Amino acid sequence: MRLVLILIFFGGSFSFFMHSPTAPSQSFAYQTEDLHFQHFSYLQNELDTLLAYSRSGEREVDQLQQEFLQVRTAYKKVEFLLDYFQTKYVYLNINGGPVYKINEDNPEYLVPPNGLQAIDELVFSAEVEEELPLIDSLIQELKASVDFVKDSEFQNDFKEPIIIDAIRLGLVRIYTLGVTGFDTPGSSNELGESIIGLQAMQEIFLVFKNHSTPASQSTFQEILTLFDQGIEQLSNATFEEFDRLTFLTEIINPLYKSLRIFHKKNRFPVNSVRTDTHNYEADNLFDKQFLKKEYFQQYSYIPLDNLKSIALGKRLFNDPILSNDGKMSCASCHHPDKAFTDGLPLSKTNQVGISTIRNAPTLLNATFSTRFFYDMKSLDLESQVAHVIDNPLEFNTTFRTISQKLKQTDTYPSLFQEVYGDISSKNLINKRAISNALAAYVNSLVGLDSPFDKYIRAETDHYPANTKRGFNLFMGKATCATCHFLPTFGGLVPPFYTESESEVLGVTVGLDTIHPTLDQDIGRYKNGRIWEKQPNFKKSFKTVSLRNVALTDPYMHNGTFETLEEVLIFYNKGGGAGMGLTIDNQTLSPTPLGLSTQEMEDIIAFLHTLTDEVD
Repeated sequence: MRLVLILIFFGGSFSFFMHSPTAPSQSFAYQTEDLHFQHFSYLQNELDTLLAYSRSGEREVDQLQQEFLQVRTAYKKVEFLLDYFQTKYVYLNINGGPVYKINEDNPEYLVPPNGLQAIDELVFSAEVEEELPLIDSLIQELKASVDFVKDSEFQNDFKEPIIIDAIRLGLVRIYTLGVTGFDTPGSSNELGESIIGLQAMQEIFLVFKNHSTPASQSTFQEILTLFDQGIEQLSNATFEEFDRLTFLTEIINPLYKSLRIFHKKNRFPVNSVRTDTHNYEADNLFDKQFLKKEYFQQYSYIPLDNLKSIALGKRLFNDPILSNDGKMSCASCHHPDKAFTDGLPLSKTNQVGISTIRNAPTLLNATFSTRFFYDMKSLDLESQVAHVIDNPLEFNTTFRTISQKLKQTDTYPSLFQEVYGDISSKNLINKRAISNALAAYVNSLVGLDSPFDKYIRAETDHYPANTKRGFNLFMGKATCATCHFLPTFGGLVPPFYTESESEVLGVTVGLDTIHPTLDQDIGRYKNGRIWEKQPNFKKSFKTVSLRNVALTDPYMHNGTFETLEEVLIFYNKGGGAGMGLTIDNQTLSPTPLGLSTQEMEDIIAFLHTLTDEVD
């Protein structure tokens, strides 16, 4: 059992939390920027201290760990604003996951593990003594990265709507990456650092006291009370005992909603806030509109929410005319009654006795992603269609051939004219139109009305005790939520949801825990994207959504596990590496989870409550 390590700021930084904001004559932007500047300077000073100690000749591991924890404490005071303003830079250089990362601006160069999480993993590892030279190097890099970003950080806009938006996204971060343990892979100080994060947001929010309308004061006080209650909940629990479900329903979601109400009561503008993937009007993390579908379809031929293109896409989806032999349709591998999967380990092909190389993933909620297919070779819903069209084992044809076939029918010419007639007067039935229609239909397959969703949104008070235990295990001890992020329960990374992750799990062929055999599919490494042909992407596969997982058996990219029980046993053992296989770059911890049979049953009971109701 891990006790919460409650880290408390001291000196000048803490005094700001104890006192009310400075004179009301100073602008809101000035006051918030001033607070952030002081916290940022504190982070720089703590990094100087850590760097000096790491370079000293008489380093003690315990002291090094304590000095590093002080840096992490200082960082948590600035994180919600720094990450809001400098998202990409923070991800690549300061606090991204301890794995190789792709810099989209320079994709041929992978950024090696660095920043706070990489140092955290090393400083608290059993091999810390052997890794001291690397730790010293990473600390120097981190110091340089933080110093570099300082100038641009204080050229940002610290006005009221920006701060509210940053706090709301900070809450999402704390819940999805903080209390789950994602952000502290070595130190395991999840709850302590979440306290610091809440305190930091509350401290900045206090500036609103002298910069808000009388009509908003009751909401102002409600928000302060919720912050206090959240800090109290975090302070009075251990990692394994912490009730994350209650924290979500009583603290995170009410805060998220109240901040929006406070924003509206003050009539602050909305057009200046960052709303990339988020619907600003959403009231909680499981609001049906929490994520904006339009973000994920921004480069489509025409908007995917066009009702006529959806209807056309549904017709094409179920029509075998798209395949070369006229026998296969999209629905051949994606059955509505199986959450748009096919129930087979590996899907059928157009050749008798031959299967595809991978399992058919669900299409429900597929739109909430920035990568598609298990090997992540496609960047959007439209482009993935081509991979099925020209696959020799699937449709085995071309768009030109399909176009000619559709033109010769009695119905399709008029349907395409109705949807795409305003775009072009020539060759309406083309690659873009066909892909767009199919993508529109898949984009419409959204189900966010599972029993779990309804309970979180307070649409029902029925949610059995075992499923509550299962959710808390999923979010805590079982570490499921460190890869299957809320609210999609997949690899779409919070709090900004603009990146989809893949993982190396060491998936086996069948579940033989005594003499396991490693699956030989090399996954993302061979997806055709030259910059991703990197050693760390060998046997790496997209982290798929667990929504509707009770309907999508068998499991994994190779369909190797028949039941959820087998999946849980695999994870409980630590994946392939945990079962003794040599796995290069396994991102799943090989350390056994130590879940009891009852605990695994509770997690499975929870997973069953993620089954969506779709019209």
